[in-house]
Amino acid sequence: MTDAAANPRILLVDDEPNLLDALRRQLRREFSIETAGSGAEGLNVLRDKGPFVVVVSDFRMPGMDGATFLAAARGAAPDTTRVLLTGQADLAGTAAVVNQGQVFRLLLKPVGQDELIGALHDSVAYQQLRLAERVLLEETLQGSVRALMDVLALSNPAVFAHTNRIRRLTSALLDQLQAPDRWAIDLAAALAQLGAVSLPPAVTRRMESGLELTSTEKAMVEAVPDVSEQLLSTIPRLEPVRTVIRYSGKAYDGTGHPADSVTGEEIPLGARILRLVHDFEELTARGTSEAYAVTVLRKRPGRYDPNLLERLDAVVTGAGYVETRLVKVTDLAPGMVLEADIKTGGGTVLVSRGQEVTATLLARVRNFAAMPDGIAEPIAVNARPATAG
Repeated sequence: MTDAAANPRILLVDDEPNLLDALRRQLRREFSIETAGSGAEGLNVLRDKGPFVVVVSDFRMPGMDGATFLAAARGAAPDTTRVLLTGQADLAGTAAVVNQGQVFRLLLKPVGQDELIGALHDSVAYQQLRLAERVLLEETLQGSVRALMDVLALSNPAVFAHTNRIRRLTSALLDQLQAPDRWAIDLAAALAQLGAVSLPPAVTRRMESGLELTSTEKAMVEAVPDVSEQLLSTIPRLEPVRTVIRYSGKAYDGTGHPADSVTGEEIPLGARILRLVHDFEELTARGTSEAYAVTVLRKRPGRYDPNLLERLDAVVTGAGYVETRLVKVTDLAPGMVLEADIKTGGGTVLVSRGQEVTATLLARVRNFAAMPDGIAEPIAVNARPATAG
């Protein structure tokens, strides 16, 4: 007999105990089985004993029918493949299950053992394929973003530093949240400022220095997310990323861009995070301390998600968020984050604060250190965690 612990985990939901016992006996050789006697119990099992590869539900159950349960299961465990068992008399109502719960396979009762086992194996294969495709997509995109960030670091250090500070703080906030599609939010944080390459260098310098912008310059900066979204529009399967960027200028009370009826929790989580983090970074770029920057943000009612604002406060005031130390060029290593600008011996800014040290950046700094002007030492770095991806 195959070790049950190594078998795909299946959740069976039906209000008939005898049927559940029979199914367990039929399937236990090839699958690890959990059961639930109602939709409500099934949701509890998904939450407390998951993850499961497949969930199989009867259609007709008291209290919560299969349509309602599988729709809720889709939200609670989106990676779990869903299968519906139904009788001939219930076929007219199964369209709701297929549409709301995105059911992979519909089986008519009574179902034979071979047919059920075959359907479960197909469901397992489907789930594995979906996960493999997602991992491939995420890893490919993350690799592309790393290459893009290296190029941006060399071509426009100020924009890169601004982006990297936003990415790092976004990642710290996400660490505190159970966020679905975290990969999309991480990528949006990395790519939201991509459109800043369209800004004139003088505007970029003023923005990075925290200087007051003219109305024309503000309009340019506010258009950056739109330009970023346009640049990403031809890349397939980036709609979740583009949606976050599209709403990153939207305030929690619904004001801002885009001018539609979306407000509050309807605004994508990633967009709410980026709006908050961007404004926080804008304040600290002007020399405002991190603690006081949070105080300033609190005085802007309706602009930010209150829960995220509390999370931000916890992140920036939490122990260990910043651990500054001074190092020499020879001590720099990938993964460190610059707490201050790196300057040449002549005072020229070579790398802006907030950048994470990468192999490419490290090579650049060492090359300049070998020049007659050299590099001003020591260099202030901190131990903030490196950006995911």
